[in-house]
Amino acid sequence: MMALTLMTALFHNGLFADGEKDSPSAGIEKPGRIMRIIGAVKVFGNEPHTFAGIVTADGKRYGVSPREKEAALRRLQGRTVEFTARLLEKPEENAALFLKDGTVEPLSWRIVDD
Repeated sequence: MMALTLMTALFHNGLFADGEKDSPSAGIEKPGRIMRIIGAVKVFGNEPHTFAGIVTADGKRYGVSPREKEAALRRLQGRTVEFTARLLEKPEENAALFLKDGTVEPLSWRIVDD
C-alpha cells in the first residue's frame, strides 16, 4: 500500500509526467535522431586497427560510420569540428567503431577552430 501511495505521489507531482524534460528517459539519445555535435576528432585504437571518433567538451565519445566518412575525418584529427549527424543503433560494418556514447553517421561538418 505504501508503494502505491509513493507511485501516486510521484505521478501526481510530475516526476514521471509525459513531458520529455520530466520523463525518466530524458537526455537519453535515441537511434535515428539527427543531432548537432561539436567536438574534437581523435583517432582511437592501436595500429593497424585504428579509427576516428569524436570527443565533445563534456567528455562524450562517438564512433563514426560508415568507413568512408570515418576515413575522411581522419584528416581532421585534432581539429574542433561541428557535425550534423544521425545517431546509429549500432555500427554498420565494424563493431570496433563503437565508443561509449554510440556511433554516428556524419551528414555534414565544418571546422570551427582556427
